Amino acid sequence: MSVGPRSMSTVRLLIVDADVSSRRVMRKALEARIARPMLILETAERDAARVMAGKQTFDVVAIDLDTIGGPAAFRAFTEQLGPTTLYALGDPTNVQAAVACVRAGAADFIEKPVDGNAFARRVERQFVESIAGSVDEADGLIGASAAMRALSDQILRVAPSLGPVFISGEAGSGKSLVARAVHARSRRRTGPFVTLDCATTPTEKLVADLSEPDGALTGADGGTLFLDEVGHLADAAQLALMRFLDTGEIAGFDGGRRLSVRVIASSRRPLDELSGPSGLRQDLYFRLNVLTLAVPPLRERSEDIPALVDVMVRQINRDSGSRYTRFTAAAVQCLGGRGWPGNVAELRSALEKLMALYPGDLVTADMVVPIIAMPAAAAPAPRRKLPADVKPLWMEEARVIEEAIAAFDGNIAKAAAALEISPSTIYRKRRDIEEALALRTA
Repeated sequence: MSVGPRSMSTVRLLIVDADVSSRRVMRKALEARIARPMLILETAERDAARVMAGKQTFDVVAIDLDTIGGPAAFRAFTEQLGPTTLYALGDPTNVQAAVACVRAGAADFIEKPVDGNAFARRVERQFVESIAGSVDEADGLIGASAAMRALSDQILRVAPSLGPVFISGEAGSGKSLVARAVHARSRRRTGPFVTLDCATTPTEKLVADLSEPDGALTGADGGTLFLDEVGHLADAAQLALMRFLDTGEIAGFDGGRRLSVRVIASSRRPLDELSGPSGLRQDLYFRLNVLTLAVPPLRERSEDIPALVDVMVRQINRDSGSRYTRFTAAAVQCLGGRGWPGNVAELRSALEKLMALYPGDLVTADMVVPIIAMPAAAAPAPRRKLPADVKPLWMEEARVIEEAIAAFDGNIAKAAAALEISPSTIYRKRRDIEEALALRTA
């Protein structure tokens, strides 16, 4: 059966073809084109293919008709596969075979000799379309990890309620996106969504927004008021908010005016750390501690990074009007190896920087490493090199290798994978570099 590939962090592919050059062409094109970690298995034997398909599930399977034994054998083979995207490979003049394979479930019939780039584009297109249909880009909540699935389930349970919601999560983790998702799935979704930044808004303005007729609270009537970083509310603003939560009214009208507003609050700190002398009043704490959501940091859902990169690259291109920039699978793997203390916001900033430095180009792992191995403020700005700036090639290799090792906290295996070389190559080059340095200082 032919379906879109699963929404997951690693793309699993099986190539069944006795022609080693054909397999090599497809593998090389896929690795250059697909911006996502991949596991590509190959076999030249029909029986081995049956064993592999029986033990594992694949997102994409490409089958050469001659290798598998013709259209009838192709049909029999596909019946043992789970949901996957199938491609049949064969002689373009054999129209009957092509029709038979499509009827048996093939997504397409690929002519041989295989055009690797065209094949990779087809796989990429189907995979990206599958991801776009399985994540809620409108909410910005992207990812299929267990942590994100759990958060989505909680949002669906919390949203229909009328009670206050408290959202905790680290800076840049997407608390405002979660607040908007709750609003979008609530009974108030047709009403306004008003954000009040409690960390940067002056106290006098906050008090006015929470108590006066033309404030943010009134503007949110019939909808949702999102209090971002609620732990920064001064006492006077807390009193105004507490008055509304108790009465549903604000001053400034004869006899007061009753509003219908759902309050969603957020903080970088967990709610139970906000109460106390330097935090929220105890009565306000209890009023907000009704329905709680915790946004996981990106380091706890690193398997979502490939999907985030897919979506963010498209968003950045759309928003900036820039040309399309692609990230190799190794580049995405390199991004996935970082802890991202600034979470999703830091990842997007890094992608914007890379796409500005390499517009319209293919971003590779060696381009990514210098960006993620240093603080954002110290990232290199593009400039034209002077002759005196040009260093011997072995020095540049040494810099890239050491930055990659540092980016993965000394893990040479991971650094080698990101640089698309073997660990033994790193050991050999480091030895050669030491010898070159010794000669320069002798």
